Amino acid sequence: MKFPVLVVMLALATMAQSKGVPEGVPAGAVAVDAANWRWVDKDGKSWLYRPTPFGMMRSEEAKQTAAKRPAGLPVEALPLSEGMWRWMDGEQKVWLFQETPTGLMKTPAPKGMEMPAAKAADVARDPVLHLITVKEDGDTLRFSRPGPFGTYSWVRKKTELDADETIVWERARAKSAAAKKD
Repeated sequence: MKFPVLVVMLALATMAQSKGVPEGVPAGAVAVDAANWRWVDKDGKSWLYRPTPFGMMRSEEAKQTAAKRPAGLPVEALPLSEGMWRWMDGEQKVWLFQETPTGLMKTPAPKGMEMPAAKAADVARDPVLHLITVKEDGDTLRFSRPGPFGTYSWVRKKTELDADETIVWERARAKSAAAKKD
């Protein structure tokens, strides 16, 4: 007997909320979608109102900030991760720029992060593409690249390569062909 009563109460509550501005939402609020409302108070803060089983929930709307490049960062610097960029100077020396609480920090790239003479399109496509290595194992290829918690490895068939893996595989074949000629 409790179940039908509960269903009827839920149906009535749903119908009551679907008409106009629901109870608990201030006057002047604007509907974002069928269930959510946005209201700006006199101080300029934007609030979101969402229905919950226990009534309306109010939360401050997150401010959207555009990702800015810090002052002093060269225009050609490529992003590696959030707050970190890599740049190659005119002498082909690679520099890492890291955003810190005190400003922008410039350090030489550690061994293994230097950029080889690679195609500019490859580097522009993915700034860490040159870190990926590949080994042939019959009709499969074993890829690996350094990661923050060790080496990340995966295996692909030669017929199932994506664009990045194809670039790495062609680069490795060209490098091995050049080594055989020498």
